Amino acid sequence: MARCPATLPTDHTTCAGPVAVTVLDADNAGADGCEHHAARLLAVLDRGRVFALPHAPAGAAHRVFKAEAPQGDSLHRLADAIVTSPATTR
Repeated sequence: MARCPATLPTDHTTCAGPVAVTVLDADNAGADGCEHHAARLLAVLDRGRVFALPHAPAGAAHRVFKAEAPQGDSLHRLADAIVTSPATTR
């Protein structure tokens, strides 16, 4: 089953609804995603932002922003799953 571009590599959950938002990181690199995967991606980004796509249901970006962040160990596993480009320095 195809999943949205916002799905982290180690996240094996299915999408919850259509692609509705764009999540951007501090460098404006982004991915479109369903609300479920966008919230998970946003939770592991430093200074991430979320924007509703034009066809998104009302309140989509707000729901993603307010979604609970993963707790404890799972947050660290999600953070480790983010793939950065070789040009990215930390």
